[in-house]
This record gives sequence, structure tokens and C-alpha cells, in this order.
Amino acid sequence: MRQILTIFWDSYRLLTAKKLFWVALGLSVLIGLIYASISFHEEGMSVFFGAYTLESGILNTTGPLAKYIYLTMFTDVLVPFWLGLFAIVLALLSVCPVFPNFLEGGSIDIAVSKPISRVTLFVSKYLSSLLFVAIQVFVFSLIVFVAFGLRMESWNFGIFWAVPLMVFVFSLIYCVAVLTAVWTKSTLLSLLMAFLVWGVSWGIQVAEGFIYRLAYTAPASGLTLDMGTGQTQISDEPQAVDSDLAKFHGLLKMVETPLPKTREATYLLKKKIKIDGRNLTQAGAFIQPVDDVERNQHMAEEDYDNRHSEFFVVGTSLAFELVILSIAGFFFVRKDY
Repeated sequence: MRQILTIFWDSYRLLTAKKLFWVALGLSVLIGLIYASISFHEEGMSVFFGAYTLESGILNTTGPLAKYIYLTMFTDVLVPFWLGLFAIVLALLSVCPVFPNFLEGGSIDIAVSKPISRVTLFVSKYLSSLLFVAIQVFVFSLIVFVAFGLRMESWNFGIFWAVPLMVFVFSLIYCVAVLTAVWTKSTLLSLLMAFLVWGVSWGIQVAEGFIYRLAYTAPASGLTLDMGTGQTQISDEPQAVDSDLAKFHGLLKMVETPLPKTREATYLLKKKIKIDGRNLTQAGAFIQPVDDVERNQHMAEEDYDNRHSEFFVVGTSLAFELVILSIAGFFFVRKDY
């Protein structure tokens, strides 16, 4: 146990010694403070701690939308675009050299000579590399938690689900870099392979979501789209599902299944954060529909957000990661250093 703790402590020291770590942390704090500057009052909402005010009869402290909108800004904007994209890119740039540098002569020789198995050494080094994202997301989530609590007088601990979810998302990408590093000892190639797998899987997830909207969400909303002319018609009754689009979606889902679902795992946060017992995918509970068309749209959007079960997203992604890490661990254990 002492050797494992030493590995974690050394990894923490190496990460905090890098300027990139503090740049990312500073940006996280800055973006978190901008989020905290948004407030709701009786006349509407304001940003930058009252510098600009938007008068609204709906978006205010007495309206039902305040908590929902405040949290969806976090789950639908800040998490996917900052934590799920730019922060992960910064983390990859920072931690991708960890394994190639570790495998260089001298560092690895000392490590394998200690009374610790190579499997334990490999797993400990891998998990300790995730500290970069864990610290960044925790600080960011803490700012959001305090801001939401002070603004809304409601302390929602579901916000901290962002920490394990974003660490998991990063690990799905980073494991590819680790496998490449153990195989080639190249930092550049590790980084390129991680971005390649991330980009391919992300693109397939976007395509699957887009086709699902055409095949299922649009008809359920009462929307009919003529693919030939591009014309649309809206009805207050759900429409029939296009069988060809449904088959195409099924094919895309088959391709998507074995891949890491970084995008879908990020949006699981909407299911984990709840307001008055309802999660953020249940928009109809916070935004009252004015007619049947809007009610159908809310229901269709909720079905879209819940089209994949948590078990499917986490389970298949975890299986991908375990396979990649098993191969990397095998190479690490079998190599002569």
C-alpha cells in the first residue's frame, strides 16, 4: 500500500509542477466564477454580478424555470464544451507523456526493482494519471455547487456526479494513449491515437443521435419531413416512424456499441442531477407545455435523452476500456526493461 501511495503522490507532484495544470485550473476557476455571476431576482436575471440585467416575468426567483435553467447551463453547456472538450484536450496534452517518460531507461528500471508486482505498478500509474481531471472537475463542481446553493437556496449534491463521470470519460480516451505508449514509447503517437479514437467514436455518436432524431424524435413530435423537397409539416398528433431511417439507425447503433461513448457518458449528468425528485431530462416537468404540439415535443425530447440506458452507456464503454487496458497491461508485464 505504501508503494501505491508513493506512486500517487509522485504523480500528483509531477502534474502540479506543470504550468499546463495551473493554466487549466485557472481557466476552470474563471469559467466557474462567470457561471456564479449569473443570478435570478424578482425582476428577472442578471449576469456578471449584476452588471447586466434581463427583465423577465418567467426567468426570476419566483418562476419554476430558474433552478432548471441554472443547472441545464451547467449540464448542457459548461460540462460538454469545457469539461468534456477543452479541459480533456489540456489533460491529454499534460498526461500523455507520463507513460512514455516512465518507460524510458532509468525510471522503469528503478520502479520494477521495487517489491511491487508489475500489474499493480501499471494500474497504479494509470489511475494516478487521472488525478489531473479529477482535481480540475472537483474544483469546478465545487464552485457550481456553492453558486447554485447560494443563488437558489438549495444544496444539490448531484452536481458532484460530474467528477466520476468526467474522470470516466477521460479514462476512455486516455486508455488508448496508454496502450500506444506501452507499445511504441512515443508521446506524439499516443496523443494522435487518442484523438483519432475519440474523434471517430464522437462522430459516430453524433450521427446516431442525428438519425434517431429523424427516425423517432421528429415523428413523435408530430413533425413530417419530406426528404425530397425539404418541406416540413407539424401536427398535434405523433406521426409514423420511417422504417428505412429506423433500419439505418439500428445499423449505426451496432457500430456504436463496442466504441467508447464519451459524448453519451457526459450527458448522463442530466439524469443524475435532480430537482424536486425529477432529473433534468424531464423538461416537461419544469416547462409547462401550452398545447399538444409542445407537449409532444417535450415527450419526444425526453425519449431522445433516455434512448440509451445507463447500463448500455457505462457498461459497453467500460468493456472497451478493460479490453484496451488488458492489452496494454499484457505488453507492460511481458516486456523486458
